[in-house]
Amino acid sequence: MIRFALSGSIDSSRAGPARRAELESKLRLAGKRWIKKSLAKSGVLRLAGQFPPTAAIVLMYHSVLDDPRECADSIGVANINATDAFRKQMEMLARSYDAVTVEDIRLFVTGQKEMPRRLVAVTFDDGYADNAEVAAPVLNGLGIPASFYLTVESVNTGRAPWFCHLRHAFTSTRKRSWLDPTGRSWDLADGARREPALSVASEHLTRLVGSAQQEALQAIEMDLDVEPLAPKKQLMMTWEQAKRLHRAGHVVGSHSLTHPNMAYIADKDLNYEFEESKRKMERELAMPVVHFSYPAAALAVSWTEHTVAASEQVGYQTAVTTTSGVVSRGANPLALRRIGAPDDFGEFQWELQYAPLGR
Repeated sequence: MIRFALSGSIDSSRAGPARRAELESKLRLAGKRWIKKSLAKSGVLRLAGQFPPTAAIVLMYHSVLDDPRECADSIGVANINATDAFRKQMEMLARSYDAVTVEDIRLFVTGQKEMPRRLVAVTFDDGYADNAEVAAPVLNGLGIPASFYLTVESVNTGRAPWFCHLRHAFTSTRKRSWLDPTGRSWDLADGARREPALSVASEHLTRLVGSAQQEALQAIEMDLDVEPLAPKKQLMMTWEQAKRLHRAGHVVGSHSLTHPNMAYIADKDLNYEFEESKRKMERELAMPVVHFSYPAAALAVSWTEHTVAASEQVGYQTAVTTTSGVVSRGANPLALRRIGAPDDFGEFQWELQYAPLGR
């Protein structure tokens, strides 16, 4: 999930379990601190830590950089884990958990293979170059496999995804206001007031694909009177880097073609994003691509029963979502929950040790 302020609704006839899962996630996050405090007093946490439930945790990362502020106006600090913090987290995984890939998670949920009780899968969305240059050396040194999901057109062209350009536009503009596509005016006087405007613009672009998405982005950049994002260094990984990740034992999967919200686009666009991203990756990498990650730059729901069926028809075997929670045996491998990996080590420990209690 790209961390903007999120809101939105979806046709309930298509949402089904996806909407319920998202609501469950919000309740879980809202109650986590209260539960943590209460259980800590009772001593239950110590007991639970000794006997972890049979469930898997899938961690979600986006970017890893020495200094997250370096890409604050593009990737966004909230979507970046500091290298030192990431290394400390991975060292903990290597010591105390059984790190696996999403393929192992598929075998676990379908009951095809017995797995250790402390299963954790590490995943990365978007396909940033730092995944290969910064995160992968840490993972390789500790023997931790991970799954990397690429926004295919961004890797293909070397151009950062639309939401990076959008964040840059709202960060750098000198305009004092902005009219959204509905004609509503948004105050841009300071950073705090720009966040809601950025969120609204994101909700607009995430419903679009391909050229329509790019045209809408360019129109917003013109309205805000800013130059397009020109990062000081290459933000996206290359196909050669993706190949090296695969050769090192990592999973490389699709994060769609142009990063729309798959739950909000027309069926023809939905199928194209699934199929074409898969086809292009298989051509570039010369291997089957059977793992998918749902983009969620904006709007609450990013998957539905309809998208699950479409992904299966195309040939995907797993799909991870931004729905927060653990993965239990019997879960649908095409709608796997994940937990966003916090930078704070204490919070990270909490998620790994006690998130399964949230089931």
